Amino acid sequence: MGVAYQLSCGHCTYNQNMYMGFGFSYCSLSSILEWYKDDVGRQRIRDFIQTDKEASFECFDGLYVCQSCHYLLNEVYLHIKSDSDDYTNRHTCLRCSALMPSKPIDQIEDVQLDCPDCGNEKLSVQSYMDWD
Repeated sequence: MGVAYQLSCGHCTYNQNMYMGFGFSYCSLSSILEWYKDDVGRQRIRDFIQTDKEASFECFDGLYVCQSCHYLLNEVYLHIKSDSDDYTNRHTCLRCSALMPSKPIDQIEDVQLDCPDCGNEKLSVQSYMDWD
């Protein structure tokens, strides 16, 4: 089950909705293939489905924090592994083009996030909806 959060800054106008976790369409590589957007990732998923039936995977929506400019990117994390192959998707920062960390934050309730716009205050985090 996924949870939607609203992140907001008390100092500036930063306000962002974040969707964390996973839903029913994240439960198999075949179902992920139906909605996954990145062409390289889609091909890698196809490869694993065809050649590595025993592949394990982890897939969820997480929060990437740019280590250079503190931009917050809410995107899917996908890691597929088998005895003979390994794939992890990667993202770049939309603000400064730096490579984002290899794995996102998957729980934001206990994390103190700096405001990516003003940097003057920690963001408040409020959950407002469960999603599937």
